[in-house]
Amino acid sequence: MIESIVQFMRRDVTRGVAGTILLKVGSGALAFALFSLAARTMSPDGFGIFATWLSIAQMASVVGLVGQESLLVRFLNEYRVADQPGLTKGVLLSSSKISAVAMLIAIGAIAIVASLRGDGWLLIVAVSLYTAVNAGLMLGSQIARSLVSILMGEGNREFFWRVSVVLFLIAVLAGHRRLDPAELIAVMTIAMSIGLGAQIIAITRALPDFRGTAARSETPRWRSSALHFWVASILEAANQYFDVILVYWMLDPATAGIYFAASRLANIFAMLSAALYSFGARRLPSLYFSKNHEEFERTLQLMAEVTALCVTSGLLLIWIGGPYLLNLFGPHFAAQHWVLIVLGIGTAFQAAGGPAAAILQLTGYEREYVPVVAANVALRLVGFLILIPWLGVLGAAISATVSLALATIALNILCRRRTGVDPSILALLRFSASKRGTYAVRSVDSAE
Repeated sequence: MIESIVQFMRRDVTRGVAGTILLKVGSGALAFALFSLAARTMSPDGFGIFATWLSIAQMASVVGLVGQESLLVRFLNEYRVADQPGLTKGVLLSSSKISAVAMLIAIGAIAIVASLRGDGWLLIVAVSLYTAVNAGLMLGSQIARSLVSILMGEGNREFFWRVSVVLFLIAVLAGHRRLDPAELIAVMTIAMSIGLGAQIIAITRALPDFRGTAARSETPRWRSSALHFWVASILEAANQYFDVILVYWMLDPATAGIYFAASRLANIFAMLSAALYSFGARRLPSLYFSKNHEEFERTLQLMAEVTALCVTSGLLLIWIGGPYLLNLFGPHFAAQHWVLIVLGIGTAFQAAGGPAAAILQLTGYEREYVPVVAANVALRLVGFLILIPWLGVLGAAISATVSLALATIALNILCRRRTGVDPSILALLRFSASKRGTYAVRSVDSAE
């Protein structure tokens, strides 16, 4: 058994997945430290306002990217495997221009809404700049992950900048100061800008012949895919951030802050899903487009093994250590342990479902993925409207968990029927059988 574990750890795929998960765990730990320290340096209402505007900015970043970040994941890998530098340059330039224009519109909308609400100019400027820089990091991380490395992509997006912000918050807490939401958002924006600059430099170095290469385009394909990716990205962002906005609107800022804290802790499983997506988005497309089906399936098996282990450990952590983790945000947060447990069950179920969404999108079935995510958002919204007046913040958690579980089941069924791939941890039962099944993926349609 020990020998098999050693062989398991020596596998390149194992080290790749483990490294990505460690990066996500580190960034998750820093995010937890950042938000818990922020809660202690602000009033309950102030932290709720910070959480709400942060959620709005995150959603605006996704809207402003108009699906270009997901489009790049698909086409950069396809063009690099096929050795088509002209198309690589073309899709990079096209995505950058479209994102820049759309992001200006999104930022303008935020500024107008904030002004109509009567928010201060410092908060408006801070949120607007944060939205722009965050969108740049989201787009840059996809490019850097495909062209440079996962560390350059995800490290600068989620890890390195948080170190400086956490140190800043520790200094504020030690000095017994109170922070305003706009101040913290401004500090986060400055730190993220450094990471964005590092990404730009690394991407430029990874494309030494970029200027000498003539750009080519496949505009119809890019436009068709981008539309579906954009809708899917908006719906995914709504799943992550719209909850906090609704709780703020239906209840109060302090409760929105509590829900935000509980959802960030429950996102330990979403962090696992994101880690597997980051690894899969770099590895699976190249295996798919090079038709290396055996390695494709072997990678999925490894991802399922790691997922099963992490989901079990994470559920135990939330059940036993939840009150202590919530208490780090403040004494009034610890009373919401059941909210954390309910949210944790939902995100654990999603993580156990595996990268079904990524496989559907990367293999050409993004059109069928969108309706499932849309139904998830609609069901969650209806649940909020019904359960929050009855059960308060616990009702919001129940609605989020039920909708997430149903969406996970639907995506897995769809993934199995369309591709023949079972991305969930249930696949381990099939992998342990005497013979592995085969799968089929949709060929790339040049007329998309």
